[in-house]
Amino acid sequence: MNQSLAIGIDLGGTKIAGALASRQGEVLAASRRPTEAGRGPEAVLDSLADSIAGLLAQAGGPVAGVGIGCPGLIDPVGGMVLKATNLGWQRLPLLAGLRARLGDAPPLFLQRDTVAGLLGEVAFGAGQGCHDLVYLALGTGIGSASLVNGQPVVGRTFSASEIGHLVIDPTGRPWNDGLSGSAESLLSGTGVLAETREHLAQAIHPTRLTDTAELSAIDVVQAAREGDKLALAVMDKVANWLARVIAMHTIILNPERIIIGGGFGQAVFDMLLLPIWRELDQWALKEAHQQLQIVPSRLASSALGASCLVWYHADRGAEKIS
Repeated sequence: MNQSLAIGIDLGGTKIAGALASRQGEVLAASRRPTEAGRGPEAVLDSLADSIAGLLAQAGGPVAGVGIGCPGLIDPVGGMVLKATNLGWQRLPLLAGLRARLGDAPPLFLQRDTVAGLLGEVAFGAGQGCHDLVYLALGTGIGSASLVNGQPVVGRTFSASEIGHLVIDPTGRPWNDGLSGSAESLLSGTGVLAETREHLAQAIHPTRLTDTAELSAIDVVQAAREGDKLALAVMDKVANWLARVIAMHTIILNPERIIIGGGFGQAVFDMLLLPIWRELDQWALKEAHQQLQIVPSRLASSALGASCLVWYHADRGAEKIS
């Protein structure tokens, strides 16, 4: 096998991103298609298999393996998606489904998308040279992964750092599994959109935004940049909640660095950084975060992180992160 190439697949709530990458982090080919989870898991598996097959063809020969990052609760040993709320999946044998579709495929590795992102940041992005860090991904949902003494922390049932389900405000809106006021209910792009629509219904703040089917979280961010009162109120709340999440990580893990990634996270990073620093002292002692660095993701492709699952297994053995 060509040990210098790997394929990474980042399966998200809205898109499937793929990359054929070298061990040095160069993306040689890329693919992107909508997830369309509403078509059902079998259709999504078909799309995943097509993405992998297309990248294998572009490799011109065998590759070392395929890494797949997926949101939700993952069993990497059994190759199973135990629960992916944003995809509507329960106990889906993802790797078995892909092997059936791909036939004589290279080794397949499954892991939570944030763990894959964490490994990518350590290898090629903002986590280089760091042994204690936290990766926070704000996208359709919100996820987190942690590196302690150079090793990813996955937990007894592979659910360590599932921060999206942490309840921050019990009086907040119900979300997904009925947990009211969870971190994901505001800090994800989907949550920001829900918060904005609540503000629009209450008509407390003047705004140019209107509640249409086309309204997106990025529209809210852009409106805030332009001084829109309602959008600024939403972003103030986002900064407050994100500061709480960061404070919790600093108290429990005392990381050197926190990386903010995900499509929504990167879109708002520059807007939220100073408000987060102002808020942090309210939620944690200064000593817990006085040497902390908060930085944006520098990973060229979300799928590049998934390709790092291949190198990680090759270098350290599957038992290290499964």
